[in-house]
Amino acid sequence: MKDKSLLVAAFVATFSLPLSASQQSLEQRIQQLEQKQQTQALLQNQMSEQLIELQKEVKELRGIIEEHDYKLQQIQDRQRDLYRDIENRLSALPQGATSAASSPVTTTPSANTAAQTPVVSPTTAQSVQRAVGSSGTERTEFEEAFKLVRNREYNKAVESFEAFLTKYPTGGFSDNARFWIGQVYFAQSKLAEAEQQFNRLRSDFPDSSKMSAAMLKLAEIKVRQEKWEEAKAMYNEIVAKYSGAQQQLARKGLQDIKQKGH
Repeated sequence: MKDKSLLVAAFVATFSLPLSASQQSLEQRIQQLEQKQQTQALLQNQMSEQLIELQKEVKELRGIIEEHDYKLQQIQDRQRDLYRDIENRLSALPQGATSAASSPVTTTPSANTAAQTPVVSPTTAQSVQRAVGSSGTERTEFEEAFKLVRNREYNKAVESFEAFLTKYPTGGFSDNARFWIGQVYFAQSKLAEAEQQFNRLRSDFPDSSKMSAAMLKLAEIKVRQEKWEEAKAMYNEIVAKYSGAQQQLARKGLQDIKQKGH
């Protein structure tokens, strides 16, 4: 009986050792999994906090961009209103009203010679370009030239715009500069010079936002020259190409010509 007890004890001892080692290995694996889970949870919390911070920064940047866009739109609206006001004032001046206030820059007896004769000599253009160019930016240089129009210094305005176009032949404000040279000539009743400038705008800047306004001026020049068929052709082209205010002005021009019997 004693031998049987010793045999059972030895059997139990033999099988209990692997079980204890297996149990220890399982606990280690559980601990490792728990540590991994804790690490992942910590990383997820950190990433979540970083994401929240990034979202805040993006929101702030969007607010800054929207504020800048609003301010830029205000500046553009004020500038557009200013140009429109000056344009209306110049258009409202009677024929020849400004010719006494400023001497002609060039004398152009016909449209053919106007196409061959520069409005400003190269020497004058270069000197004005150096004076205006000290501002450093295209927009600033254009606005400095435009100030001369507001101050009714028409000859200097033409020279400054010509210098501007020499420096920026295809710049963002070049079509506006060409238009305002024509507008100044038109206000001074220098119709041949004005026609030359508006035609150059049409050829050099076919996609300009000033195109319809230039075409209206060309039609009005033809009316003043009593070239009725050419005036009607220009007005009809405007009606066909444009809508809104420009189209209405062209229709009114056609009605006025019809009332005059042409």
